[in-house]
Amino acid sequence: MEPSVVIGCLWFVVIGFMFFAQHHVCDAYFVPAINVFVEKMRKSEYKWMQRWGEEAVAGATICALGCNGPELFTNLISLYTGSDAGIGVVVGSEIFNLLIIVGAAVMFAPTTPLQVERVPFARDCAFYALSIGLLYYALLDKAISFNESSMMLGAAALYVGTVYFTTDCAVCMGLAKVEDATVEDGSPSKKKAKMHGVEVDVEEIVHARMADAHNARTSASWNMDVTAHGIYAEPAETKEDKPNKRGSIGFEFAQADSMLGTVLKYKDLKEVVIMEMGAINLEFYHNFQHVTLRVTVPDSDKRDELLRNIEHHSLGRPWVHGYDSTIMGAVDHLKHAFSSKDHSLFLKLSAIPEFLIDVCLKTTLFAVDVKDIKKEGRWPLCFLGAMFWLAVFSYLMLEIAEQIHYNIPALPDSFLGITVCAIGTSFPNAVASILMAQQNKPAAAIANALGSNVQNVFLAMALPWVIFGMQHDYKPINQNVAGITEGVFWMMGTLILVIFFVLMPGTCTLTKCNGLVLMAVYLLYLVQTSGETFGWWPPLMK
Repeated sequence: MEPSVVIGCLWFVVIGFMFFAQHHVCDAYFVPAINVFVEKMRKSEYKWMQRWGEEAVAGATICALGCNGPELFTNLISLYTGSDAGIGVVVGSEIFNLLIIVGAAVMFAPTTPLQVERVPFARDCAFYALSIGLLYYALLDKAISFNESSMMLGAAALYVGTVYFTTDCAVCMGLAKVEDATVEDGSPSKKKAKMHGVEVDVEEIVHARMADAHNARTSASWNMDVTAHGIYAEPAETKEDKPNKRGSIGFEFAQADSMLGTVLKYKDLKEVVIMEMGAINLEFYHNFQHVTLRVTVPDSDKRDELLRNIEHHSLGRPWVHGYDSTIMGAVDHLKHAFSSKDHSLFLKLSAIPEFLIDVCLKTTLFAVDVKDIKKEGRWPLCFLGAMFWLAVFSYLMLEIAEQIHYNIPALPDSFLGITVCAIGTSFPNAVASILMAQQNKPAAAIANALGSNVQNVFLAMALPWVIFGMQHDYKPINQNVAGITEGVFWMMGTLILVIFFVLMPGTCTLTKCNGLVLMAVYLLYLVQTSGETFGWWPPLMK
């Protein structure tokens, strides 16, 4: 078939579907498997294992793998297919993360200037600068030797060790208090609550690759009640009545720890999923935000009473159903999407691609789906299955990029990788950063973005290079990709810009003006890269 610009434009729709597929795999299987691992570490009887369940350590190490999964597999697959888009996706994601994610977190922060945590920020900036230096050194001869890739992978282990001992080192240097280094036994993530006098467990689970999914990190007692206005909750130690408190219209938190703010409203309650072992998942959706409130009721009669109250007071709007990890669950979701009066035309149409993806995932991963409480012990198999599908969708994304290049020769693979594919794979992280900023956790979004960037170089680049090198007699890997060296300089330049903003008067703070400049610089980067690709002006670096 002869090249056609129209066909090339249609392929952009298909590559968008691949971006959604990668995100869906991460959200539905990859990240839940990681969260089960983190939760098991928190509950471990060994202190050294509990440290892996801490938010700071898990977020910068194992959770970063959830952020970087698409980039890692894209780079790995590109080595075997000979595509130039793989390394471009990683470099483009680095620039996107630092400028857009950090900028958006500051712009949407409830209060500014935003205070940056000094010790983690200094640590991550140092390692990010190291990763850029190692990457630049490795690319000097346009080829990656096995020793260079091994050195970068070794730096990943050094970074993980540094993150693990950061709190201890900060205490020794007088930069943190001793209690900050204390790990509570078991590190429970569920809140104890009373509902109609019955003890239940309440756990809030956020659906975002960048966030610690189990948002409640310490145990607490809560008094809960299902009223005509909504699910009301307050700490058990709160004795005094506050005006209009019972007038809340959802599940109310004493602090703004929820991804939806302080209140989970009935109007946002779309599904009530009856799980095994007395658990009920209340699924709240608001715009791009998705939060699960998992309530565990040991007594079956009380659980049935709770379900009746929720269904009655919510006017029967939520879809109440049992969880089905098989393909029939996907069929039921599609039927509900088209039959529900509350679903807009957009939601009905978007249910179709989600169904197509779920057919693939639920057919192969139903037996290891950790969202089914009884199968949480199979999290390693769920993790491996999610990695397989990430690899498949990454391969398809690269093949589609090749089709776009074939039909529109003016768009080389390297340009597609460093712009279109990088934005597509990183966009969910940008949305997560905005949500974290809105829930008054913008500093956590910035820390996760920096930690993700470090692991992007040390893992998403180095690990595929090591694997490929071992299978090809340790020969150097050609990486003579247009625009990559310039991209590495953009990485260093954007890091210097962020550090400059942080060190300005009002040390260790970022303002909305800083966030606006960072986002504007990314637009400048896109214009500069596009101009070079289309020959509007000569490249900054040859």
